[in-house]
Amino acid sequence: MNPIELFAYVIQANQGHSAKSKLPDIKDLLLMYVVPLAIIPPLMMYFVLHDYPKLFMDILPGNRLLITGIEVFTFQLAAVLVMAWITQNLAAMVNLTPSFRDALLVITVAAIPLWVLSFVYLIPNATINLLLHGLGVLLSGFLVYRGVVNVFGLKRRGAIAILTMAILGSAGLGFAVILVGTLISWSEIQKLQISIKN
Repeated sequence: MNPIELFAYVIQANQGHSAKSKLPDIKDLLLMYVVPLAIIPPLMMYFVLHDYPKLFMDILPGNRLLITGIEVFTFQLAAVLVMAWITQNLAAMVNLTPSFRDALLVITVAAIPLWVLSFVYLIPNATINLLLHGLGVLLSGFLVYRGVVNVFGLKRRGAIAILTMAILGSAGLGFAVILVGTLISWSEIQKLQISIKN
């Protein structure tokens, strides 16, 4: 299934059993969508920061930047899987029991705009970056909402709002964990390199 069909399945009203049977399984979702797209942010980070050696020579030598990029990639993969598990369990609040594949599908599709928006790091303008990422967050929230309705089949308005907000709140917390984890590991790498030099 190509990415456009994947988006269409989440955005449009449930297309029945035949459409659901064409959906990729967990392994295909991870290998065809999550892994390739999760590579984009660390690659963009590496290319953008690597182009400014005079600014970052002392605090961002190449090996440290590479290690941080690998960590960001790993954290993203872990976050997607954990978020899918959390989403599957949050659905119990509204008496739903979606499969892990369906929860992973919703989280994957909702994360695609943010992964693709990493290309805007190449534009050296903080205002444009913030504006586009804000729009990306709104689009991701919309995709979670549509996924709750169309993939999980939830029809009650109050329950849709509760589950959508719970998923988005958990995703925000997950992003904070990734950010803090990256900063902590960055600090530890610096300490290690300083101790090796001494």
